Amino acid sequence: MGQRSNTETIIAILKAFLDQRTWKQADLARHVGVQAATIHKRLLELTANGVPLESEKDHPHVFWSVPKSWYPGGVLLTGEQMAQVLRQLSRLPKSKARNALIESFLKYLPRPSGTPSLVPAETTEREEQYLPVIEDAANQGVALQFRYFTANRGSEGTRHASVHRVVLGPPARFVATCHRSGTLKWFRVESVSDAKLDPREPFREADSKEVDAHLRASLDGFHEGGPAAKHVFFVSDPDARWVARNLMEAMGFEEVPGGIRVTVETAAPKRLARFVVGLGASAKALTPALEAEVLALAQGAIEANAAK
Repeated sequence: MGQRSNTETIIAILKAFLDQRTWKQADLARHVGVQAATIHKRLLELTANGVPLESEKDHPHVFWSVPKSWYPGGVLLTGEQMAQVLRQLSRLPKSKARNALIESFLKYLPRPSGTPSLVPAETTEREEQYLPVIEDAANQGVALQFRYFTANRGSEGTRHASVHRVVLGPPARFVATCHRSGTLKWFRVESVSDAKLDPREPFREADSKEVDAHLRASLDGFHEGGPAAKHVFFVSDPDARWVARNLMEAMGFEEVPGGIRVTVETAAPKRLARFVVGLGASAKALTPALEAEVLALAQGAIEANAAK
């Protein structure tokens, strides 16, 4: 093996660990181009100077490794990986944090020329401000204290909730156990203010299967309480062709003579009725509960407009 200076050896060792997190001592010595005794000495010197190297003996070998998250000052990415991260960041809703990250990456990558081809969704100021603390509440299992504007009451009040799922939308929402009612509820981030973690309030666990069932029974972020029920409606041609491609999540359809038959199992019949009414004369409810909701909405609209 050739002669290397101590500096060259240290640089080669650090580069080796950036490329691969675990090395057999003998393999590392061959890779760097020094004797086994020399590599052992340099590794001990690096450990003594704060490099988080860990050794493990498995006779007759010695393995050296660094933590997966280790990199002086950050995380090492190749140029190709940075380009992929930049692509993913560009697809995220616009926010100050997202824009700052993109600018950081563009310091090391060619800046795209021309007009941006991607048009990402917009993040509201409240979503940008409160989503991080809501996510922390869910990830850390800590109760969330926040002020919330309830639209049907037209008032705002302070409450606690245990967050179980965060749905980014748009709009961003989260499913949590409401500490007032003790039930699972949807909350819209745009209606949140003054949110903070409150470790003094006990976090209320929820069975993951129950939370998943709540999500499945919801429609467009609405769950009106009670069990999910099966609802069916018909959409006639030619509107059925575009409706079939623009159904809400959880809606399924089958082609039938003259159009499509749409089926959905949900605990949000009022939200479903708004969707059906929005299709006008091309849609017809086929189940009694949905028909009642559709007629109530339609009658209300007729009366409100007739009064004017």
